[in-house]
Amino acid sequence: MAEQTKKDETAKDQGDSQTDPVVITFTKPWSRYSRGDVAGFSAKEAERLIKGKVAVKGTKLPAAKADQEPEPKA
Repeated sequence: MAEQTKKDETAKDQGDSQTDPVVITFTKPWSRYSRGDVAGFSAKEAERLIKGKVAVKGTKLPAAKADQEPEPKA
């Protein structure tokens, strides 16, 4: 029994990529979330939202085209 508890604690320390939340920022409204909202989801759900172009990984929104510097013209 003690060995099982020790293994569980080691797994918690190392982190389980299946259960650790992935932080995403919404780029569009989705469910109860608005553009710019930051939330944590399971890796599978976060990947689905990112692939659906509803969110990006991380806590910052990508710069809008209007916010970017214009490309220099030759």
